[in-house]
Amino acid sequence: MNVACIEPANDARWQALLEAHPAGLFHSPPWFRALTDAYGLEVRAYLVSDPAGTPLGGLPFCEIADALGPRLVSLPFSDACDPLVASQASWEALFARLRAHGVPVHLRCLDDPIAPADERLTTVKRARWHTLSIDVPPEAQWAGLDGSTRRAIRKAERCGVVIRPLEGSEGLRGFYGLHVALRKRKYRLLAQPLVFFEAIARRFGEADGWFPLGAYVGDRLVAATIYLRWGETLYYKFNASALDALDARPNNLLIWEGISRARSLGCRRVDLGPSDDDQPGLIRFKRYFGAAEKELRFLRYTPPEWQDERGAEARRLLGALTELFTAPDVPDDVAARAGALLYRHFS
Repeated sequence: MNVACIEPANDARWQALLEAHPAGLFHSPPWFRALTDAYGLEVRAYLVSDPAGTPLGGLPFCEIADALGPRLVSLPFSDACDPLVASQASWEALFARLRAHGVPVHLRCLDDPIAPADERLTTVKRARWHTLSIDVPPEAQWAGLDGSTRRAIRKAERCGVVIRPLEGSEGLRGFYGLHVALRKRKYRLLAQPLVFFEAIARRFGEADGWFPLGAYVGDRLVAATIYLRWGETLYYKFNASALDALDARPNNLLIWEGISRARSLGCRRVDLGPSDDDQPGLIRFKRYFGAAEKELRFLRYTPPEWQDERGAEARRLLGALTELFTAPDVPDDVAARAGALLYRHFS
């Protein structure tokens, strides 16, 4: 086997691998380009091929060196990015090149069974992942919803919630305001910088994969979801809502409208993405749409005798700064600026 280091955003060999191996949004060139645009990250990939040059496997990654210490991440700010391998031999060839960097390796695996079984890797976290098939008629899809979800959709309609596309930069900024406020007030987390969402809009817009929807009551935007299309899947990638409008159930209607959009686009599924195990309400919300559940595993390889004292101290400092900038009395615009400065270190 041959292993080459390539730039997957622009290499035809990566596209050939994607055509031969099931892959997702976070293996796509538009996603790689958005990460580079927003954070200046150099996305590379190891590509395994046979002597004839046929791709057999691959893994995109970024080599990070910051206050948290050096590491390889596949892939920063990405929900899941499995090694694309069909055999143990392909995985061994990939892992040999990853391990040769001599730094920790971070992976998030959803579908690949080979890497999670490798005893050299440690599972440091588990989460749920939900995907909804839409290969059924709309009336069957509706009948498959939990009764509470059907009632919530009807309530949103009675409350005057209307779903329409978010238009241009103004629509994106409306979503971003909700996103910053929700992360700060509900989760005590900093938000990704606005340039990240602008990069996603640009790159997926070029690929005809950008579908942001807003939920409005009158002229007020009360919730929004950024849907991204890649292949035959529409991804429910980012969602935010005003906490004082949740009783109108706008998020239920946003998913139901997303299902309708996915069907009109010729997609076969709606990917509802990850939910942490300590978010039972969110997990239940997705299950009630009839979504199938899988496990997402966060994996780490740590070289023998690796010392990480500086990285541990930097993580404590980032945690303290996050607590400081998400305090209730901190204005949202200050929290947004803090996220723009610090978020790149959360990779």
